[in-house]
Amino acid sequence: MKDYYEILEVSRKASKDTINKIFKIHMKACHPDLFQGEEKKKAEEKSKEYTEAYNVLSDDNERAKYDEQLKAEESQNNTQLQTILEENEYLKQVIAKKDDIIKRLSSSPFTNSEYNSSYSPVQEKYGNQYQNGFNNFNPPNNNPYEGMSLEELQKLKKEETKAYYKNIFKDVGIKLILLLLLVIALLISLFSSFKDLSNMF
Repeated sequence: MKDYYEILEVSRKASKDTINKIFKIHMKACHPDLFQGEEKKKAEEKSKEYTEAYNVLSDDNERAKYDEQLKAEESQNNTQLQTILEENEYLKQVIAKKDDIIKRLSSSPFTNSEYNSSYSPVQEKYGNQYQNGFNNFNPPNNNPYEGMSLEELQKLKKEETKAYYKNIFKDVGIKLILLLLLVIALLISLFSSFKDLSNMF
């Protein structure tokens, strides 16, 4: 939608008298008879544009209708701009969240040498490159999570966490079993000693 106030270079609160005076000044300045060739064509087009704007703004009814349409369009444009700004803010939050996940994953406890025996999805991705030990392995660009979507990162985080705690439970379970066997062996030894003593008496 054309902004007739901008075309005539007048305020939106300009009076009809001011609009008439400004229109006459513009028409004199761009009168086609003052120009030749291409400049004359441009002057004719400019004159038509000034006349179109003047015909609307010089008529009270037409101007009132035009003002309502102009306000409605500007309101719609402001709403669209606000929507774009909100979407951009949301995208910034998503990107920030993804960067935070990447940082947390990069500094996760899964690179600890105490638990490098667990076979994680990252190991599965890079295969035989882990044969010299997880601590000595450097994934491409030193960041195995680069280029992954937020959903893939979350899934990988869950799988890494599961493998991490599974390895802990495995180590603790082995220690508990060994401790239990030791206790059983001690009880058997004590039982045998008491049995020998009872046979002696």
